Amino acid sequence: MRKVLRAFVLAFAGLGFGLALVPNTASADDVKIRKAMMKELSGHNKSIKKYLKGHKDPKKEARLGSPGDVEFRAQAMAGLAKSMLARFPKGSGGEGTRAKAEIWSDWAGFEAAANKLAAEAKKLEAAAATGDKAKISAVMKTFGKNACGTCHQKYRAPKKKKSS
Repeated sequence: MRKVLRAFVLAFAGLGFGLALVPNTASADDVKIRKAMMKELSGHNKSIKKYLKGHKDPKKEARLGSPGDVEFRAQAMAGLAKSMLARFPKGSGGEGTRAKAEIWSDWAGFEAAANKLAAEAKKLEAAAATGDKAKISAVMKTFGKNACGTCHQKYRAPKKKKSS
């Protein structure tokens, strides 16, 4: 069993080293993956908010999840936040994305904002691990502004208006 576990760990370590050698060039997949990551983050965020809000109907309340579900979502958000910077290689802006050119011209600022997201997601993960709705709620009250907003306000273009 230990040999299997050791092989598994070494395989993942090798995969991580191999990914580090991939050049920092953009591809259409980066934008697709980035958009999927953002949708996933948003989905987790919305689900946690619904859980915290609750519902008067016990059947509907039960469908909103459990503290364990919230912890899982918080862990997923923290994992996504850690890998966010890798999804913004140079040249991955332009058509089909709302990423502003300021991301790459102010990389240090963007990196700080992404790191802020990761730090706030870790706070949410720690609060969710307690299972205490009050602690989770306290973190969620400022999560949008302190985590998502640090990037979205400066580095994301507004949605294009649909022409009628």
